[in-house]
Amino acid sequence: MMRNAKGFTLLEVMLVLALVGMISIGVVMTLPSSASLNKNSQWHAQRLASLIELVQDQALITNKEFGIEFAEQGYRFARYSLQDKKWQAFSNARINGDITIPDTITVEYALLGNVWDEIEQEDSDPFLEKAYLVEDEEQEKAIKPQVFIMSSGEVTPFSYRFYNSSNEKDKMTLTVNMSGQIELLYE
Repeated sequence: MMRNAKGFTLLEVMLVLALVGMISIGVVMTLPSSASLNKNSQWHAQRLASLIELVQDQALITNKEFGIEFAEQGYRFARYSLQDKKWQAFSNARINGDITIPDTITVEYALLGNVWDEIEQEDSDPFLEKAYLVEDEEQEKAIKPQVFIMSSGEVTPFSYRFYNSSNEKDKMTLTVNMSGQIELLYE
C-alpha cells in the first residue's frame, strides 16, 4: 500500500470543476446582454463622452485638429490633414469609422452659442436658388465636421441629446463647453 501518496482524487477535482461551472453560470446570467445595452441611450451618451475624451487627448498629444461630423443616426470623427488641406476620416483601435446609433434611439444635436447663430444666418442667401448650384462629386463626399476639437484643448460647444421613444425614463443629454468639459445630464 501507498501511505504517502499526495494529490487530489478524481472525485475532488470533479467537485471543484462543478462548483466553478455553477458560479460562472450565475455570473453570466446576471450580466446585462449586449443587445439591451445597445438600446440604452445612456450607454450611447457615455460612449460618445468617452470617445470625445479620447480624441481630445489625441489632439493635445499629437498637436493636430480633429472634428466630429454628425449624421442623421450617428457620427464620425475626422482629422485635419495639413498636407492635403482637407478633413480625413479618423480611426484607431477604439474608433472604427462611422458610429451608428440604432433606430430605437432618437438623437438631436445643437451647436451652442451666439456665434453659431450668426454664421448660420450668413450662410443662407435668400436670393440664391440651390437648384442652380453645381456641386462636385468629391465635394459631396468630403467630410464637413460641425464640431471642432482643437489641439489647444478648445472644443466647439454643443449638446447631443439621446432619448428612447419606447422608454420615457431613458433620456440623456451630453453637453460640451468651449473648454472641452463634458457634462452628462439625466432627464
